[in-house]
Amino acid sequence: MSKFFNSAQVQDNLQDIFNTYQEVAAMTAQLSTMSRQERLDHIEDCKNLIDKQKTFYGRLCLAASEDREAADMKSRINALSNAFGYKDLAECMDAMIKTLEITAQRGG
Repeated sequence: MSKFFNSAQVQDNLQDIFNTYQEVAAMTAQLSTMSRQERLDHIEDCKNLIDKQKTFYGRLCLAASEDREAADMKSRINALSNAFGYKDLAECMDAMIKTLEITAQRGG
């Protein structure tokens, strides 16, 4: 495993992202029964998850200049983002945040 991915901080960040994702995914199944405030809280939870992912992606991009596995992961992530019409994952996540904010303004 590369120095970047073997780092304790990176491992902790990935575990935190995974745990947050599990919580958000579990609540998504209950959207139809949520109150307006619960839906708005869920939107904030989704934005929090995306923020954690954006931070990790930023670190990945910085590490990519020195770490071959990080560079490979960045390349594969960006290829997937390109397939959905975005230049990279950061642009994709910015679009997701914007969509969530519009949804929140409409009441969740």
